[in-house]
Amino acid sequence: MDAGLRPRRPKVGAGSLSQVSQGNAEQQEFWESRAGVWDRRAQSVDSMSDAYGVPVMDALALQPGQRVLDVGCGPGTTTVELARRVGAEGEVLGVDISAGMVASAIRRSAAAGLGHVRFVVADAQTAPLGEDFDAAFSRFGVMFFADPVSAFANIGRSLRPGGRLACAVWGPLGDNPWMFVPTLAAVEVLKAELVLPAPGQPGPFSLDTEERLREVLTGAGFREVDVEPVSGSRHVTEAEAGDNLTTLLAIGPLGDAYAGADDESRRLAVEAAASALAPYRDGEGWNLPGLALKVSALRP
Repeated sequence: MDAGLRPRRPKVGAGSLSQVSQGNAEQQEFWESRAGVWDRRAQSVDSMSDAYGVPVMDALALQPGQRVLDVGCGPGTTTVELARRVGAEGEVLGVDISAGMVASAIRRSAAAGLGHVRFVVADAQTAPLGEDFDAAFSRFGVMFFADPVSAFANIGRSLRPGGRLACAVWGPLGDNPWMFVPTLAAVEVLKAELVLPAPGQPGPFSLDTEERLREVLTGAGFREVDVEPVSGSRHVTEAEAGDNLTTLLAIGPLGDAYAGADDESRRLAVEAAASALAPYRDGEGWNLPGLALKVSALRP
């Protein structure tokens, strides 16, 4: 990100600056490869994530006129909602490592007519993110840092003294069958190799315990760290099942294998995933449980 973001009250708009460190090229490449499908399936992603992300956003109790940082903003749906909450007199900066994600976010905010939003392509681990933000928010965007202590310290420097951080991160894999059950069922069909990150390595479950979150955030200089479980149960109707499972396979760990498969293999993978959900059948659909952690902290 350009050092010009340091001024206290920058002019905002649906524009983009860019600075991504060479050391995080692998994460940039991964998310760039997912940007198109995340944009096309943003509504489906929101329907699966809002049960966990909305309580975290609510915890910030944002007020009109405040300045907010959205870390790992993806295609911009959370940034748009943050902008609505702080009103036209506020400011929101969406940050993502993927230029494709940011391009989608810019289009989405422009379509919503939001002039107090801007976006940057940047590595939130290392790039200067500005200063004097009242709050920093992330919905499942902070589990992929190679050095999470340094990354959260960098985010903390963007906050004013007394500014608050609130994030949603996934709880343990075993508490999230919505993800692992259909994914495991599709592995064989797609002839894919599923490699899970080692404990503590960047990945969806790298911050999956209260102990780990407290260790990282206190090490990064935050205080008043609070961690609460947020349980959810996504009810998927038969009409929605194909779209939801397609989204999961396309954006998840099997995304590359799914994208490279032929149409018949994709269809069979979705069928296999649906069959694996039989234990979660509930009337005319399925209830898929999940567990996230709502973490909030204060910059002293």
